[in-house]
Amino acid sequence: MTVGGRPDASLARLQADAVARLTEAGVDSPRADAHWLLAHALRIDRGRLPLVDEVSDQAAARFERLLRRREAREPLQHILGRVEFGAGAGTVELRVGPGVFIPRPETELLLEWAIRTAPVNALVADFCSGSGALALGLATAREDVRVLAVELYDEARGWLRRNVAAQPLPVAQRVVVVDADVTDPASVRAAIADQAGAVGWPAGTALDLVVANPPYVPTRTDGVPTAVSAEVGADPPAAVFAGADGMAVIVPMLETARAVGRPGTELGIEHDDATGPTVAAALEATGFTSITARTDLAGAQRYVTAVQG
Repeated sequence: MTVGGRPDASLARLQADAVARLTEAGVDSPRADAHWLLAHALRIDRGRLPLVDEVSDQAAARFERLLRRREAREPLQHILGRVEFGAGAGTVELRVGPGVFIPRPETELLLEWAIRTAPVNALVADFCSGSGALALGLATAREDVRVLAVELYDEARGWLRRNVAAQPLPVAQRVVVVDADVTDPASVRAAIADQAGAVGWPAGTALDLVVANPPYVPTRTDGVPTAVSAEVGADPPAAVFAGADGMAVIVPMLETARAVGRPGTELGIEHDDATGPTVAAALEATGFTSITARTDLAGAQRYVTAVQG
């Protein structure tokens, strides 16, 4: 079997060839991606790769097809059809593909904060839920929490519903999908009131916690269109970009959070690493207090938390 131009199907040769090709294609993590693709082609867990020596012709052919897709910069998560998100008790496997935003590792920091912060028996809303990463991670880690996963776009909401249905029943029963626009307070308030009973709360109950990973990338940077990687370009633009300053969703969403919250409701929002002060100012102008900038592992401002006044 000839793979990558070489008549050799040993695992070591396939790995070396794949890393070289993915590096040439500009993939950020060529070695890790090669391992993921090999395991997928072999239909085994990544941890079993060291136990493999030779690769069958059929598996090598599958790997070559997968590798060509990644060389073309199709997102790894689309090729695998899934992504693992979270850490510890909040880890979930999510189905992803075209039409839904791929969860990023930095959002796990917001999830960890939400797991720590949600009060006992909390009612939580996950705004701009997408695949359900935050909603399902929180419901998985906290058996006492009920989550309303709010998503506007039909295609993303389809992925969200599939991910909820794929969870163990005790988790799936505590997450309800809500079709609403988070920039429209009246529609979200009405939709949540309509769905709250599905998670055992009476209509009109105020939320205890709101989390959100909304679109926040500015459409323009230094006067020119913002450049993004091919992988980010595969995400739905409406899930990535939010006006010239990146605030087109966040600002009206704060009014929505107030409309469904109460004094003391906690709020956590991920944002662009350049807009932290702008988000904090918008929170203050909307009546939130205890505004705290939170950084990611690289030290950049990545999300902000606040309390409704």
